Amino acid sequence: MSLLSTRPVAAHAFAVTTRCASALAAGLFCCSAYSQSMNPVVVTAARTETTIDRALADVTVIDAQAISDAGVSSLPELLRSAGGVEISQTGGIGTVSGLFLRGTRNAQTLVLVDGVRIENPLNGGGMPEYLPLEAIERIEIVRGPMSSLYGSGAIGGVVQIFTRKGDAPGWWPYASVGAGSRGTARAQAGFRGVQSGTSVSLSAGIERSSGFNATRPSSPDFQPDRDGQRQASLTASLSHRLANDVEIGANLMSNRGRAEIDFGCTPFACPSDAQSVQEFRTRSITAYARAQPIAGWRSELRLGNTSIDYDLPAFAFAPRTESRTIAWDNRIDAWGGRVQFGLERLGQRIDGKGVTGGGFPVYAHESRTTNSVFGGYEREWGEHTVRATLRRDRIGSVGSETTGALAWGWRLDPRWLVRASYGTAFRAPTFDDLYYLPPYGNPALKPEKSRGAEAALEYSAGASSLRVTAFASRIDDAIELDSMYTPRNLAEARVRGLTVDARHALGGWTLRASATVQRTEGVRVDPVGGARTEAELARRAPRYGVAGVERRHGPWRFGAEAIAQARRVDTLGQRMHGYVFVDAWGAYRLARDWELFARAGNLGNRDYETVAGYRSPPRSLFVGVRYAAR
Repeated sequence: MSLLSTRPVAAHAFAVTTRCASALAAGLFCCSAYSQSMNPVVVTAARTETTIDRALADVTVIDAQAISDAGVSSLPELLRSAGGVEISQTGGIGTVSGLFLRGTRNAQTLVLVDGVRIENPLNGGGMPEYLPLEAIERIEIVRGPMSSLYGSGAIGGVVQIFTRKGDAPGWWPYASVGAGSRGTARAQAGFRGVQSGTSVSLSAGIERSSGFNATRPSSPDFQPDRDGQRQASLTASLSHRLANDVEIGANLMSNRGRAEIDFGCTPFACPSDAQSVQEFRTRSITAYARAQPIAGWRSELRLGNTSIDYDLPAFAFAPRTESRTIAWDNRIDAWGGRVQFGLERLGQRIDGKGVTGGGFPVYAHESRTTNSVFGGYEREWGEHTVRATLRRDRIGSVGSETTGALAWGWRLDPRWLVRASYGTAFRAPTFDDLYYLPPYGNPALKPEKSRGAEAALEYSAGASSLRVTAFASRIDDAIELDSMYTPRNLAEARVRGLTVDARHALGGWTLRASATVQRTEGVRVDPVGGARTEAELARRAPRYGVAGVERRHGPWRFGAEAIAQARRVDTLGQRMHGYVFVDAWGAYRLARDWELFARAGNLGNRDYETVAGYRSPPRSLFVGVRYAAR
């Protein structure tokens, strides 16, 4: 299954689309701006709290209100609507999904939940299709190489999910229920609050859908049936603030479900419609203690245990995976700036039917441990800010890797910022890559190593903003599958591109747009003759973006967004056409605590693909009511 196919678009087309993207953003931004600044605090960009204007990175924040208003049915769809993210999905909710940040693939983007990685050690992906949207309070997306802070896998960037927590004095219940097309139904209820220094949150949700026929007759996985799903989630948090700025707490996110998916015949099995199901469970448990031992020193100890388990009955394959993390983070105000240092240990283990049990072991290794040390320094000189970070990871059976990053920002005036950064990153080969039975595993693989740079110009004034970011990266020894499904190291993979993000508020209207143009290519070198072959990387479009409009008027809130992606190629060179589809949503406040809401997806019923041979969700409607004590 090669992720290489044909030559990318010509440089002329790339330049033309770059100008189009810039014009789109400029058109939205031509009017006057509001005076009040929007400058949220983010954590992921620097691994410590900082305001977004000092993050020195390409950061997008999706807050609770945006999640509620979006009303989308899955986490991958929500991330795509934020801009700067491409997704692939083999059908509807619960089906296999991939995230593509800046031309990198799913396993090259790290997913965190409340500060700890949630990852399938078999393939290295965060498997966002298994994470319940109802449990999420906030999301931060940081694009660019981040291994100098987070280690293996953070080549394309980091997506961090923060679960719901109590944040206001008193007890505040909330609930919602809704139904929609194709037998879709959802319900959620919970409460949160703060009493005497103790913060509590508890939420539970269920959903189901009868789905749609996801595969086309031309697909080798075609089965003429509807692919439904059901799942249930539980989220909880508890924290208490002691004397002397000490806080202890714990968070839980759990999700369990069953998705009907289509499988073609393999050398091992040929499942019937009734057998084509996947049962899954995700769990993330974290415990932490924060303290300020002395003035200017903030320290945090965090323990985490995450797992992604699933079962494919048709293939007698039921992996049980576990990732255990212990991390100690520190930030000290010293030497005219801020010093950061820490230690981290990650233990990963795989088990289960078809993995290590039931006869002979399928994988040569069942566990591995990563020990890491990292540090950094940030300082301001007048209007200039500089941050340097360095990390060393030692991974069992793979070896050691050192990564670093340097970022600089220049505040021209309160509204304008120029910044640039350069960083290295890596991804260790996964259990599937190295240890699976030949020919599907390749113990000779080398770690992927990348070098990435970006330069950006940012403008922010009140609720309006503009950001233009140019980026380029090179991944040496990039791991892709060949036509025999064997992972191989490419000589290199290259990505170059430009992203324009704009937001503007005018009266009660908010306009936003994000457009990316990029050129992706992988290079193979024939081991015998030395001939070089360059080809486009699969499922990554040369142009993609989103444009939206929102309006608030009295008790009404409503909006629409258009999502577009240019033509791409898939893993075996299949061409997928470009598409544009439109979603719309609305809400009406019945009373102070009650609200009606609705969302219409794919209004034009556009038939499009993000994976060759698989349909994406057709036109849909979902309506409901929610209650939130205020």
